[in-house]
Amino acid sequence: MSAESPIRLFISYSHKDETLREKLGDHLATLQREGVIDLWHDRKISAGQEWAGAIDDNLEAADIILCLVSAGFLASPYCNDKELNRALERHKSGEACVIPVILRPADWHNTALAKLQALPDNSKPVTEWSNQDKALLSVAKGIREVAKKLAERPGRAGSSAPTGNPSSTPAPASAPPASAAATSPAPPVAPAAALEIPEGPVRHDSAFYIHPTDEARCTAELDKPGALIRIKSPKGFGKSSLAARLLAYASGKGYRTVALNLEGTDQKFFADPELFMQWFCASVGKELGLRVRKEEYWDDIFGANDNSTDYFEKYLLKPDATPLVLAIDNFDRIFAHPAIETDFCGLLRSWHERARSNPLWERFRLVLSHSQESYLQKDINQSPFNVGLPVELGELPREEVARLVALHGLNLSEAELGQLLELVGGHPYLVRKALYELANGLPFATYLREAPTEAGVYGDHLRGILKAVEDHPELAEALRQVVNSSEPVKLRSEQAFKLESLGVLVPEANLVRPRCRLYATYLADRLAR
Repeated sequence: MSAESPIRLFISYSHKDETLREKLGDHLATLQREGVIDLWHDRKISAGQEWAGAIDDNLEAADIILCLVSAGFLASPYCNDKELNRALERHKSGEACVIPVILRPADWHNTALAKLQALPDNSKPVTEWSNQDKALLSVAKGIREVAKKLAERPGRAGSSAPTGNPSSTPAPASAPPASAAATSPAPPVAPAAALEIPEGPVRHDSAFYIHPTDEARCTAELDKPGALIRIKSPKGFGKSSLAARLLAYASGKGYRTVALNLEGTDQKFFADPELFMQWFCASVGKELGLRVRKEEYWDDIFGANDNSTDYFEKYLLKPDATPLVLAIDNFDRIFAHPAIETDFCGLLRSWHERARSNPLWERFRLVLSHSQESYLQKDINQSPFNVGLPVELGELPREEVARLVALHGLNLSEAELGQLLELVGGHPYLVRKALYELANGLPFATYLREAPTEAGVYGDHLRGILKAVEDHPELAEALRQVVNSSEPVKLRSEQAFKLESLGVLVPEANLVRPRCRLYATYLADRLAR
């Protein structure tokens, strides 16, 4: 790093947080001595210097802009209207990287900063750590990693060090030479974050998390008494990631949170409705740190639903006035067990409706994540799937895919980006899997050639889809018709419903077509007679 100019770091903060800013400065001192960063904040303004101009000039020159988030920071007109607005503009244009550092609990999740990866770890406020030095060390390590990525970007090597004169603003370190601007791909919008294997839910604080358009509606809904949110999407579209994000939001508000994933639940609990309900109640209590008290609240003379209601009312809700947010992921598994489905769905519906007249049940908030709904028509008054806030996740728009390309440190041309989207569309998992492999050195031409085969990066994913349809010959035959047609096809309603839920088809009016060329090419070959 000594051969290059240090990364310029600007700190935006409220003076109410001066003490914490100074402590953070102590943890960043090593980076300054090593020449990794050159740190600036408003206390470095010299006597007699015009302070507004100094702030503006250094903000414009910064490579990294730290926003020290607290209620004081969010309440400050200067921090928000002046510094933060300009910082986000520079972040969006790729001139700088904005990093929120959460100092104290505050309602920052509903601001533009919520879209950025924050420090310390898990976005836990510094003041809530039992050891604040550990929190600030986490911040310093995160800044070191970002500074390293920035230093490796085109245009850094050989760039001149800051002059020290605040009135002269050097060009952003990430800007390419003027002569190369017309021929070289644009640098990434933000420094490439540490790569994450694109499997399973994306961490709520990950740089690779894409915020759905309905996320703000979901967080607002979660604050309402008796809220019920239903998140629906095919596998790999981010429903589990959104649920995790909502739980993180709820936890930040001080709510109690519980996450249950039915995908990993032992099969034995689905063999008997009574046993399932006992497992359900015990599992929620376990996640809250409570001992199982089946003997106290379970009476065999009553049904499982009555006993479950008593367990929640008397043991899980009544003793603690804090709202309880329960997220149930992979709810689809219930649909394979009709005896459980009827009673359990009816129970959840009744709990949601109790919140209208019972203050105790106002504390209960429910988030259901599922890929499909039960195809068999049930009593609409016994289903939680026609009440609450429905959220259906779709494909990523082109601009979000481009942002992910930048975050992976890739410089795809417009033609290459078009080829990627033509192959996989905006399917979140397929896009992230491609970018992860490309960022790890896979040539783009090899990716395109091998992607629709079992030798390519999607081999396991494609085999999983093939197995799912081959286990049901009528679905395989229906899918064969669709992938071998150049036009949308009309299928029986139940067949279309199941294949859409699997994620391989998308509807067009009363017809269906393959979701993307990847699926059409692979399945046409593997399902050929």
